[in-house]
Amino acid sequence: MNDSRGHRALRSDGQTFVKICGLREAKALHVCCDAGADAVGFVLAAGSPRTLSLNDAEALAKSLPPQILAVAVVRAGLWAGGPAQVWRGCVQLHADATSEAAAAWREDAPAQRAAPLTRIAAASDIQSLLAWNDVPLVDALLFDGHDSGSGQAHADGMLDQIAALRGHLRKPLLLAGGLTPDSVAAAVRLVRPAGVDVSSGVESERGVKDHGLIRAFIAAARAN
Repeated sequence: MNDSRGHRALRSDGQTFVKICGLREAKALHVCCDAGADAVGFVLAAGSPRTLSLNDAEALAKSLPPQILAVAVVRAGLWAGGPAQVWRGCVQLHADATSEAAAAWREDAPAQRAAPLTRIAAASDIQSLLAWNDVPLVDALLFDGHDSGSGQAHADGMLDQIAALRGHLRKPLLLAGGLTPDSVAAAVRLVRPAGVDVSSGVESERGVKDHGLIRAFIAAARAN
């Protein structure tokens, strides 16, 4: 679907698509669904306080209503082999834009064809993001901070540069990186992304989701 923002929309009603990432327990997952999240992310990459096993992520994903997208967040090199043949939701790859990563995604493509949105390529610099713009199996692009999951906001001027990309992107743009309930509305007004993604901005402490912040973030993201 095309819209006036210069990219394909992720929601038919034109509202901002919202993904809450780093879910680890059922209560927070229920709050995300009840508050109107479009997608929830499960971190399978090692080294994060939000990391889950594939089995735990699958168990949580099975409890989701059909309209909520389950997203496995991985890094380059992790997704080859077994996991690619099991996971049936969306895959979000955090990696530099390399031909090797793109080729790996092509090889395991059949496993992810059941979901309406199947592959999100995440990058933290503009050139890496643009390199994924023409990869056929990528459904959406996510612009993240340099230290994903840290809560670090983008440097001054970066959001203006991302906003300037709108006319060059062939895929929906998701914005992440230090967003909070207090900052997301202004970021949406400036960048006009198809969607937003948050993890640390809705936590009471690192890795622990705050139910009130989840609700506040989703409401603020759609306040424009």
